[in-house]
Amino acid sequence: MQNTKGLALEVRLSAYIDGEVDETERKELEQLVARDDEARLVLEMLKAGNAFGNKAFEEFLHDPVPLSLVRQIKQGPGANPKAERVVTSAPRQAKVRLWPRALAASIALLLIGGSTGFIIGKTGNDGMTPTNVASARTWLDDIADYHRIYSRQTAERLVEVPATDDRIESWLSASVGVNFALPNLIEKGLTFEGARLLVAAGKPVAQLMYKNEDGDVFAICFLKSKPGTADSKMTESMRDDIAMISWQKSGVSYVVVGPSADASLQQLADAVSATI
Repeated sequence: MQNTKGLALEVRLSAYIDGEVDETERKELEQLVARDDEARLVLEMLKAGNAFGNKAFEEFLHDPVPLSLVRQIKQGPGANPKAERVVTSAPRQAKVRLWPRALAASIALLLIGGSTGFIIGKTGNDGMTPTNVASARTWLDDIADYHRIYSRQTAERLVEVPATDDRIESWLSASVGVNFALPNLIEKGLTFEGARLLVAAGKPVAQLMYKNEDGDVFAICFLKSKPGTADSKMTESMRDDIAMISWQKSGVSYVVVGPSADASLQQLADAVSATI
């Protein structure tokens, strides 16, 4: 059995779906889902994503390798001998209790939002058997989808840990592997509301949540970059009604998220970069 206490809600509920939690934790999660609308929504999305991911994985395993590709591998110049082994299909195996795989597939669907994300299509290849195609997503797409969900929550549901908890910095630093200083953005008209721990691109992400006087929600998110990632300038991007300014600095990927109608997001990002 997995011990998921203290992990992100998505992780705990994914383990619950796969039956990888003990009886005590199972009852605790069921009680949480019964009283918490947000937890219930996450559970439903994870279940749907689990079914979708398993179906896609099953189809991928049973797709034969195109004959033209087999011939090219065997007859083409400079062919790699190791590539000559061709697998045309794979038998369906008994259910494997590997909840991280289910989590990956489930979170992908949760973050799709019904418009983009994990898409598997069938396209012809010179009249041969179709191949699978999946659209690429970045961690910024994941963050945008999270922000779209959480920014609409009521005050008591907006964050996982409230601003009054003085352990936020140590908790997120240990979880994400990034040391940081909590930005004070009062002069920018933003009040710190609290924090969350997210999962984006398969990595833990820290999310700091702020509100302005009009009730608009802003977020600062960051995760540890891949080793060797160079620093980069700030880049602005849009995801429908959400504006994002992202950059790389000292081995960390940052993004500031806010309403697309806000004209001061660049100044906010400059302030965050200088203080975090």
